Amino acid sequence: MRFTLWAVGLFCLVGLVSSNIEMSNEENRQPSISIVGGTAALLGEFPALGAMRTSSGALRCGGTLITPSHVLTAAHCLSGLSATAISSLRMMFNSLTVSGDTGSIARNVTRAIIHPSYTSVTRGFDVAVMLLNSPITTIALTKLPTDSAIATTIRPTTTRRTTTRRTTTRRTTTRPTTKPSCSCTCPPATVRQKVQPKTQAVDSRAFSTYENEPAVIAGWGTTSSGGSISSILLKANVTVLANSVVASQYGSSFLPLAMLGAAAPGKDTCQGDSGGPLYVKGVQVGITSWGSGCADPDFAGIYTRVTTYVDWIAQTVTSNPV
Repeated sequence: MRFTLWAVGLFCLVGLVSSNIEMSNEENRQPSISIVGGTAALLGEFPALGAMRTSSGALRCGGTLITPSHVLTAAHCLSGLSATAISSLRMMFNSLTVSGDTGSIARNVTRAIIHPSYTSVTRGFDVAVMLLNSPITTIALTKLPTDSAIATTIRPTTTRRTTTRRTTTRRTTTRPTTKPSCSCTCPPATVRQKVQPKTQAVDSRAFSTYENEPAVIAGWGTTSSGGSISSILLKANVTVLANSVVASQYGSSFLPLAMLGAAAPGKDTCQGDSGGPLYVKGVQVGITSWGSGCADPDFAGIYTRVTTYVDWIAQTVTSNPV
């Protein structure tokens, strides 16, 4: 799914955000994977990219296989769902269609861990890990950034390395054409983890922001804002933008430590794209999160910055074996 900000005449309390989620399932209210300006992917090109399906078989979101039994996705794909609803989700991997085809692999989701600090997409922490009912060992896993390329953490001398903090606690957008969305509630039934002491992350290497790097997006969602989902897996090439450029578009709603922006003329993720990957040189550096419109030349797509959360992801996988 991907959260899209709409210019609507709704009002929120100062410092809060409201959300308008477009679904790619039967209610047309939940965004999942969707690519504007994409081309057909080849069979086996994105084997670790999975379609998240509801019990009715409808597309809800995307996710990537990061261990044989763990799937990385966006927190807002699962926020508000009960444990029962989460356990009814099914992932389809190594497939060109949502329903599966030759060589596809399906697994049920057993439970999920949402980042404990997640409240809404514009506040960061839009990351979650799902557990599968049985491992998948026949396809290549998604590669995540390694320690040599991730942001380091400045820690208090008495605390261990911990989760990065948000740069602001209350935010509203400053752009006149759109309005940020209200926060969504995380499902209390999912496994939550204790929030660690706050720390400030900083870039330790020049390339850790991935600015101006070519990137790849892929998914099954709508091919235009408010349109229909694609019957086949699509892909597109985009470029990771400088933080200053994205900040000029979204104002204080863009948090450079928690997010990154990517765009290309006529190409973008869209409604239904959330939870899917942004790849740079074959490494997943982003998780599709939110944006204003689809392929709008004035607004980039926004992705969760994986380097900021790679430690939390690793700790969550280790603490939650299948």
